[in-house]
Amino acid sequence: MAEGGKPRRGLPLFWKLFAVQLLAAAALLSGVLLLMRQQTATSFAAYVEAHERQRLEDVAERIADQHAQTGDLALAALSVRELRRRALLPPPPADAERRRRRLRAPLTVLDADLRPVAGVPLPPGEALRVPIVDDGVTLGYVARPPLPEWIAPDEVGFWRRQTEALMRAAAIGLPLAALFAALIAVMVLRPLRRLSDGTAALARREFSLRLDADRGDEFGRLAADFNALAAALERYDRNQRQWLADVAHELRTPLAVLRGELEAVLDGVRPAGPAQLQSMQQEVQRLGGLIDDLHLLSLAESGGLPLARERCDINALVLGAVARFDAPLRQAGFALEAQLAEGELMASVDAQRIEQVLANLFGNVLRHAQPSAPVRISTAAADGRVEVRVCDGGPGVPADALPRLFDRLYRVESARSRDGGGTGLGLAICRSIVEAHGGRIEARANAGGGLCIGVELPAAGTGT
Repeated sequence: MAEGGKPRRGLPLFWKLFAVQLLAAAALLSGVLLLMRQQTATSFAAYVEAHERQRLEDVAERIADQHAQTGDLALAALSVRELRRRALLPPPPADAERRRRRLRAPLTVLDADLRPVAGVPLPPGEALRVPIVDDGVTLGYVARPPLPEWIAPDEVGFWRRQTEALMRAAAIGLPLAALFAALIAVMVLRPLRRLSDGTAALARREFSLRLDADRGDEFGRLAADFNALAAALERYDRNQRQWLADVAHELRTPLAVLRGELEAVLDGVRPAGPAQLQSMQQEVQRLGGLIDDLHLLSLAESGGLPLARERCDINALVLGAVARFDAPLRQAGFALEAQLAEGELMASVDAQRIEQVLANLFGNVLRHAQPSAPVRISTAAADGRVEVRVCDGGPGVPADALPRLFDRLYRVESARSRDGGGTGLGLAICRSIVEAHGGRIEARANAGGGLCIGVELPAAGTGT
C-alpha cells in the first residue's frame, strides 16, 4: 500500500497473466524445438553414417575384386573410380574448406597395418573404416574422414531443410502462443472483474446484487459464495434496520409517558404527588430494564458475556425457579407441574445465568400464555446432554413464527402477543446465554395446543 492508504499502481493483471502464459509457452516451444533439433541432428548423423558406410562397403567390395586379379592392394585401389587419380596428396589448404564441403568426402585405402596406400591422408579424428576382405582375409581398409569434416551437397540440403522447418514452426507457434495467452488472461480476468464490481457494489450497500453462478468451475463456486455473502449481508442489513426501528419504538413509549407526566406536572395540570412520581419511576425502571437487557444481549452476541462456570445440579436450579414462580403463576390462574429426572443432572454452567434463563421462560408464560392448561416443566438426560422443557397450554404460535421467536424484539401477530410489560428481549437473551454455554434452545408446538420451549446444555465433563 502506498502512503495515505491508496493502492500502489502497478502493471495490470492482464499483462502479468499474459506475460506469464507467453513465457511459459515460449519456454515450452523452445524446449520442444531444441529437442526436435537434437533428435534431428542425431538422426541426421546416423543417416549420414549409414549412407557412407554403404558407400565404403561398395568400394571395399570392388577393391577386393580387383585385388583378386592384380594381387596388389594399391593398384586395386587406384582402379576404382572413387580412388582413381587420387594419390597420397597433402591435405587441402584452409581456403579450400568451402569447396571441399561441396564434394563427397575423399576416401583413403589403408593396408592391414593401417598404413595409407592410396587416397588422401586422413585428418586427425575417428575415421569411418570398412575392411577389405578377400577369401576371408582382411587385406586392408577403406576409410573416410570424420563426419563433421565432409558433408555432401544432398546432406547439406537435408540439414538446411530440417532447420528451416523448425524455424517456421517457431515463427508460427510463438504468435499462436501469444494469442492463447491473451485468451487465457481474458478468461481469468472477466469473472474477476465481475467479482470486483460486485464487491464494490457491496461496499455501496447494494446487497441485492447477485452474480451469475452457472459456471461449473472454481469461479462458479466463488460466485455462489459471493451470492451467499450478499444474501447474508442483505438479511443482516434488513435485521439491523428493523432492530434499530424496534429499539427506537421500545424507547419511545416510556419516554413519551415520562415526557407527558413531566409536562403535566410542570404545566400545573397534575400535582407532583406520589402517584405521578411512582408512574414516572415505573417508566424509568422500564427504560433501565430495556437498556440492561440490550447491554446483556450485546455482550452475549459478541462473545463477551462473562460466565462463572461451576458444577451444578440442573434439577436443583429448576426447583429453585419453581419455588420462586409458583405463587405468581397460581395468582395468574396457572397450575404448575414439575416432572424432574431422577438423581442429579450435573452440568458445568453459570448458575446465575441459567436461573435467568428459567426466569425469562416463566415470565414469557405469565405474559403470553392462557391458564387453560397446566404449565409443565421437565428435565431429562440424553446423549451427554441435559434437557429442560417448559410447556404451556396455549394459545399456540403459528408454525412460520416458531423459528423467529428468539429474534430480538420479535412480535407474534396473534392472540398470544398480548403485552405484559416485557421488553421483548427475554427469549433472545435466553438463546444468547444458552449458546454461550455451548447448548441450544428451540421452540415447537405443544401437543396440547400451546408452546413448548426446550433448552439443551452439555452435561458436566462433555463440553465447556
